[in-house]
Amino acid sequence: MLTIMNTMLRALFRDTHTLVWNIVFPIAMLAGLGLYFNDEAYSYRLLSGVLTTNILFGATMVTAFNVMAQRNRGVYKLLRATPFRTASFVAAMTGSRTVLSLLVSACVTLMSVVLLGVELNLLSLALMLTVLLAGTVCFTALGFLAANLSKDEGNVNMISNLMSFPMLFTSEAFYSLDHAPQWVVTIGHLQPFHYLVEAMGIAVHPQGDASDLWLPLAILTGFTILCLVAAVLTFRWDADQSPFWKKRQAGQQAASM
Repeated sequence: MLTIMNTMLRALFRDTHTLVWNIVFPIAMLAGLGLYFNDEAYSYRLLSGVLTTNILFGATMVTAFNVMAQRNRGVYKLLRATPFRTASFVAAMTGSRTVLSLLVSACVTLMSVVLLGVELNLLSLALMLTVLLAGTVCFTALGFLAANLSKDEGNVNMISNLMSFPMLFTSEAFYSLDHAPQWVVTIGHLQPFHYLVEAMGIAVHPQGDASDLWLPLAILTGFTILCLVAAVLTFRWDADQSPFWKKRQAGQQAASM
C-alpha cells in the first residue's frame, strides 16, 4: 500500500488541478486577503479559513477529478486484477492526499506567521495538526463519493461543486453568520465543513479551555466515518461498473424471478 501511496503522491504534484487548487490558490488567497485587510485580529480567522478551504476544495474537488481521470484511463482495471482491496486503495489515496495537505498547510502557516504576524504556540500547532488530519480524511472520502456518483468529467464537476460551495457559503470560514437567516445557520450545522471550520478556529486561536475543540472534532470524526463507508460501498473499478447499490438491487431482482 505504501508503494501505491507514494506513486499517487508523485502523480499529484504533476496534476494541474492539484497545483492550482492545493498549492497556488491557498497561498495566493492568504497573501492577497491578508495584505488587503491588514488586520491582526482577522489574520487568525483568515489563516483558519484558508486552511479549511484548502481542504474543502483540494481534498474534495481535486480528489473527485483525479479518481474520475484514473478510472477513465483504465488504471483501476489493472489494480482490480491484483489482490489489492478497495478499502486499501481508498486508504492509499487518502494517505497521499493527507501528506500533500499537510505540506501545503505548513507553507500557509509559515506565511501567516511571517507576513501577517500570527503567533502560534506548540498547543495550537498540535491541535491544528489533529484537525487537519481528520478534515483531510473526511473530505478526501467525500471526493471519492462525488467521483463514484459521476459518469463523466462534466458530471463530476457539477456534483463536486454542489457539494463544496453550499458548505463554504453556509460556514463561518471567512465571515460571521450572526446576522444570517436561521435556515442558513441550520443548513451549515448539518454539514461537516461547519465543524471543520469551528475546530480549526479553536485550534488556531485557542481562547480559554482548549477542550472546546473536542465536540466539533468528534462530530467531524463521525462525518469522516460515514464518508469513508459511503466511499468504499460506492467505489467503482471502471466506468462501466454499476455502483454497489445497483448491483445489489439487480441481484435481488434476479433472485425473485
